Amino acid sequence: MNDLEFFLEWKHYLFSIAYRITGSYVDAEDIVQESYLRWLSAEKSTIQNHKSYLGSITARLAFDLLKKASRKKESYIGPYLPEPIPETANVFDDEKINFAFLVILETLNPTERAVFILRELFDFDYESISEIVGKNTDNCRQILSRARNAIQSRKKKFDPDPKLHSRLLLEFSFACYNQDTKSLANLLKEDVVAFSDGGGKVHAARIPIPGIQRVISLLTRTTAKASKSTEIYFGYANGSLALIGYSEDGPSVVQIFTTQGNRIDTIFNLVNPDKLKGFQNKENLLKLGYLRKPNLFDWALAYVRRWMSFS
Repeated sequence: MNDLEFFLEWKHYLFSIAYRITGSYVDAEDIVQESYLRWLSAEKSTIQNHKSYLGSITARLAFDLLKKASRKKESYIGPYLPEPIPETANVFDDEKINFAFLVILETLNPTERAVFILRELFDFDYESISEIVGKNTDNCRQILSRARNAIQSRKKKFDPDPKLHSRLLLEFSFACYNQDTKSLANLLKEDVVAFSDGGGKVHAARIPIPGIQRVISLLTRTTAKASKSTEIYFGYANGSLALIGYSEDGPSVVQIFTTQGNRIDTIFNLVNPDKLKGFQNKENLLKLGYLRKPNLFDWALAYVRRWMSFS
């Protein structure tokens, strides 16, 4: 096996490390490329564990970039959300975490995030983590404990019934498309919150929008405008069901929500074009099964369910 073949065998693993540490699809791709260049120039005869070596290189590059990015986030315009990546319903791996959990990871400082991900998701030993983040092993254990506590205090159940989530997505998209405020009121919790990440690149709310009436107003206003120029598809982003919108220029929005009980409690709207790179090639994503266009049966089913809920 030559250098390229060996690297390609572990490319997905390395991308998973880079993406989960940085929360950025584009940065993760760049880090994997840089890891490959360093792999090419490495003295292979001195490396005892090639997977561990590659993982450590990638993790160190990702951690360094995360520290730089954290300073940029302080001046970011509006809410900062992770970059979504396309997935299919049947693609799962040991390192999978859904979008809502990625949002929680954004609340950790760079060292807490890196230590948590490397230990909890990728089972790095403390000695390796210590070298990557520049802390001794005892400090790394303390940092991990602190990160776990911070996450647990914010975490709620992120694994809703897939059938319920799918039904809510269908009815939600139908209600938005038809400007049906009564149905939206039945689908949303009273204390629902909507986050919009435009990054100053496109028009978007610069603060979280709380409360059912304000969120309904936001949804009806934005979907009325988007319906004239946007094609909507169903898909998955980071293990979460999502609505993906395309305009003539490419992906324009990825919308993800979380639920509590049988209603939607949080809506994430990603409209910053720099964060939609993973959804660029629509035709290829359709071919591979990452996207699905809503059909007439979907809309008819949503209409029947809406009618039954009012009867």
